[in-house]
Amino acid sequence: MPQDTGIILKTYPLGETGLIVVWSTAEHGIIRTAARTALKPGGDFFGRLDLFFEAELLWETSKTSDLDHLKSVALLNPRLALRQSFQKLRLAGYMTKLLLATVESRTPIPEIHLMLHRALGYLATHAATGTIMLHFEKRLAEEHGMYRPGVPAIAILRSHYPHIPADRDALYDALPSA
Repeated sequence: MPQDTGIILKTYPLGETGLIVVWSTAEHGIIRTAARTALKPGGDFFGRLDLFFEAELLWETSKTSDLDHLKSVALLNPRLALRQSFQKLRLAGYMTKLLLATVESRTPIPEIHLMLHRALGYLATHAATGTIMLHFEKRLAEEHGMYRPGVPAIAILRSHYPHIPADRDALYDALPSA
């Protein structure tokens, strides 16, 4: 069974008490897992699966689909400080959506995963700003090998990836510059 450290990028319902959890992991890339009792009080995963949480996870790889079965989770960092500010949550959400739009599933992404880990850690202790957003975009373009000085990183990313989050410009306008 595979094991890795992951950051939760997205969750959505699976039946009445389950969740599908999308993770960023260093060695296994973006993976999707089913946590069947995640919303059931007293269940194995209750209260341990939420956006931006970082955890050690163990899962069973599916032989028939890209939805793996989550076996265990050991919470490492819930990043509760991100929930102190709506702007922090918005920026963290944008970062995870941008990562999902630019990275293929099941492709090892150690550098990008580490970049996200550091960005969320930084955001947990600093105010959300447009500068942080621009830096994250630049670093992501660099990791993809596309960054060119003098060209906005978001323009480069948009030219290569059609699913850049639609709310990007509105978020940037709402954030203070520094």
